[in-house]
Amino acid sequence: MRRLTNALPALFAHAVLLVGGPGIAADIVRVGETPFLGGGPFYIARDKGYFKKLNLEIDTRRFEDGSSVARTIAAGELDLALIPPDASVFSSIAKGAPLVIVLDGGRNRRGFGVTVINVTQALHEDGVVSVRDFERLKGKKFGVPSIGSVNQYNASFSLMKAKLDPARDVEWVAQGSQTQLMRMLASSEVAAADLAYQLGLLSQNDKGGPIIINDDVIVPDAQISVFVAHRDFLARNRDSALRFAMAYLRAIGDFNAAAIDPWARPDVVDILAQSMPLGTAELIRASAPNWSYIAEDGVPLANSVMDIQDFWSGKHFSLVEKKVARQQLFDLNIAKDALARLKKEKPFGN
Repeated sequence: MRRLTNALPALFAHAVLLVGGPGIAADIVRVGETPFLGGGPFYIARDKGYFKKLNLEIDTRRFEDGSSVARTIAAGELDLALIPPDASVFSSIAKGAPLVIVLDGGRNRRGFGVTVINVTQALHEDGVVSVRDFERLKGKKFGVPSIGSVNQYNASFSLMKAKLDPARDVEWVAQGSQTQLMRMLASSEVAAADLAYQLGLLSQNDKGGPIIINDDVIVPDAQISVFVAHRDFLARNRDSALRFAMAYLRAIGDFNAAAIDPWARPDVVDILAQSMPLGTAELIRASAPNWSYIAEDGVPLANSVMDIQDFWSGKHFSLVEKKVARQQLFDLNIAKDALARLKKEKPFGN
């Protein structure tokens, strides 16, 4: 009896450790984020305490562009990062960066497209009112956050629909800050720009230049952002990665539901407004459902990501010199295992 009594504290401590009870230090996960509406579930999970419930402490660093956060996580200074699948990401992995795509961070599903193309007010008044009219952009400046970005990818397809060569027929202007692109559009420093939906809407409302087309019409179901993980983090702390994914999956349901009916989820709208540049609750609601769509199972669109890589190493551009094999780019088991564990353990209830 005495031996059993002496063992009880150790057994209790082990049980507390398993459930992350009081007094047990939370596991720290270093996350890099860029202010994309498609990253909404991350902000929701953080601000509503879903990560904390699974005994995770999130150390967040904000970046204004995907290339900066990609370099930082490749250097081992972050564990996970929300980034767009830009050409620079493929090139970095091809050169040995220990990164792997693990979760869906947002896609341009039909009706939920989170990126748009605006043109100047003057061009619109002069008759540029649809993609068919983009032939008149030949020789003009087209603003994008960066060369090889998903914005440039989508914009290139819009130009091809107007029978233009995206590599030769426009002058691409890369400006990391999308708010700066808005100002350049308003002052006619660029003729067109591919912007996040809420910024495109704000530009239109402020007479800086109207939205002509949503990118989900141009390239339906294009992957817009993803969560990448450092391979060392997955090797050392796979359980932390799974718990991160579990909390994120829980928040995806909140995000998708609020995109359809934002008035029913003011809590989600407020979180997103506080997380976005120039964000207000009114602007976030007005942007719905164009927040992007995120798969409820968290699995990214591998085919779309591979298509993006092919484009940057194809007929028009050679920004990706060496392509990365699908099995090297993805670890889809993170999302799948997290979903299975979420259903089994039910940490957030039924």
